[in-house]
Amino acid sequence: MTAPPSDPVTQPLGPERPLYGIDEMPARIWERVLYGWQHTLVDISPFVLPLAVAGALGFGPGETARFISFGLVAMGVATLLQTTIGNRLPIVQGPSATLTGTLAPLAGQLGAGAMWGAVLVGGLVEAFVGGARLVGTLRRFLPPAVSGAVIVTIGLSLGQLAVRLSIGDGRPVNLALSAAVVLLILILQVAGRRVLGGLLARASVFLVIWTVGLGVGSALGMVDWSLVASKPWFEAPRLFPYGGPGFGWTFPAAAIAVVLVGYLGSLVESLGDYAATCAVAGCEYRPRHMNRGIFAEGIGCVVASVLGGLPCTSYTQNIGIIATTRVASRGVVQIAALFLLGYGLCPKFGALLVAMPRPVLGGVFVVVCGMIAISGLRLVASDLESAGASLVVGTTLVIATATPVVVRASLGEAWLAERPIVVSLLLTNSVVLAVLVGISSHLLVDALERRRT
Repeated sequence: MTAPPSDPVTQPLGPERPLYGIDEMPARIWERVLYGWQHTLVDISPFVLPLAVAGALGFGPGETARFISFGLVAMGVATLLQTTIGNRLPIVQGPSATLTGTLAPLAGQLGAGAMWGAVLVGGLVEAFVGGARLVGTLRRFLPPAVSGAVIVTIGLSLGQLAVRLSIGDGRPVNLALSAAVVLLILILQVAGRRVLGGLLARASVFLVIWTVGLGVGSALGMVDWSLVASKPWFEAPRLFPYGGPGFGWTFPAAAIAVVLVGYLGSLVESLGDYAATCAVAGCEYRPRHMNRGIFAEGIGCVVASVLGGLPCTSYTQNIGIIATTRVASRGVVQIAALFLLGYGLCPKFGALLVAMPRPVLGGVFVVVCGMIAISGLRLVASDLESAGASLVVGTTLVIATATPVVVRASLGEAWLAERPIVVSLLLTNSVVLAVLVGISSHLLVDALERRRT
């Protein structure tokens, strides 16, 4: 079960290679733009996660909207950094749910200055860890069985958000919209492979979101067009819109320690995302992907703090888009980064995504999360040569997926709110649990197998 000490960490998966590899681009420009735009349509986190921090900071509606725009600009810059000087994988960067879980209570307790100061320090620490090639030493702890279990957990964990978005407030129309989205994507994915050279299949997510989301959603009165109308056409980015070092930011040790826990959780999730991206893109997962990726993420977080956005990490849902469409082009993701910049600079255009009915995005997530989970299962299947590996995978999946549900149901949110953030993170974050349980059980099983031989 021990990963080989030399490159690569894992091999590419499956007989079905991507139609466009990492270094390839569709020949037609309009097709590149279509696929790039499609990547931005499943990224709901830039509009949801900032709300928690904005509420903790006491922002009103106008400032919250600006905060979201700042975050979109930061996403675009961070994605370009990752795809150029980082690991050069087709990965979209955006606000981290794990980090946001630590930032929101911190902002409420210690204020904006302490939060931004801790974000800056955490980004610098993360960049140092990656730049010093310290992350690559983790490769022996992440054999395919463990990496695959983490990827499956990512898919299942993100799938909970997909179901919540699909159900919404429980009205039947929500489930109908979500089911229509899933059904149409499945039809286009299967039947569209022989239409227009497979274009319908590759653009299925894009077509369904706009036809069902804006078309059907508008007919049902579920699209908030007043939100779009209220936004300006252009707003230039600002440096340090919420203060900076020496003029408003503070650096208390407690705040830095709390945020570093969030950065650690984000780092762990990113390592799983890198493995998943390599799996669906048909390339080998190597230590340089870990080190350079975490370095670029750290720099991206620093840039985000300067621009007034939330710190960024890799986005799992975009890996699902690659698995679904089989378009793994880095250039396409860079086009997506330009769209994100456009959303941030043109709030009216970006508001279209905010106005989209949530059940539509939930339906898309259902398909995307399923493809992520399948990628993880393929990786697991490539490393089940021993009973020990099967035990590691099974134990990891059960503990990682069941623990957060049981903890919340048995102990309650109030109990969690009174615990230190690190305890809450360990008990409720499935991905962090999967990494910790997977690595520790792998080391235990590996040591026992070595003693037996």
